[in-house]
Amino acid sequence: MSIAEDFAECSRLRQVELDWFRGRGVSGFQLLGYRICPLAIGPAAFALTYRHRNPIDFGFEVRRARVQFLPRNRFIFGWDGQSEVEDTVAALVIPAFDDGVLIDLAAWHPKTGRLASLEHRAGWLAGPEPVGDDPLLVFPDPLSWLAACRAGVVVVHEGLARPFLLRQPTLQAADLAQGEALRTMLAKVRLPRILVPAFPHERAAA
Repeated sequence: MSIAEDFAECSRLRQVELDWFRGRGVSGFQLLGYRICPLAIGPAAFALTYRHRNPIDFGFEVRRARVQFLPRNRFIFGWDGQSEVEDTVAALVIPAFDDGVLIDLAAWHPKTGRLASLEHRAGWLAGPEPVGDDPLLVFPDPLSWLAACRAGVVVVHEGLARPFLLRQPTLQAADLAQGEALRTMLAKVRLPRILVPAFPHERAAA
């Protein structure tokens, strides 16, 4: 199946999940792609400010599905023929977009903090782009990212995200611990092995 077909197979959130998010500061509007939550500024002010066009990213929605997490931050859906039923868990599924195009799906298991992608295409989950010289907000998990109406990124795959983050003039971490973690992540550079040929005269001298 395509990524879009897989996402369509995912279930809508139940009331128990909506209540869980609400208790942690994430409204149903934010789970449906609103960049500005009507509850944050009041329904009347929201209707007056955005009377012509709602600030929403159509196609974004947090859903749920049973998935099996694999090594290297990958996952497969429970309906995949290669999955093992006993190894699947209920997870939240978040679409990953690039320039408005759905490129991947991320599965997040809040209880363990596991975050993985389906196709290994999305190194990060991104929301609206930063404006001007504003720092790029880097969130430690999808919950804080969703609570901020996706105004920043969440790293899914360090190797894929590192070049993107290094291109940013300024990064804004959530706290000191995450700032140190980001510094460590960005400092990781895997250098290739360098082979030097042994020329005949060098072999003779040896």
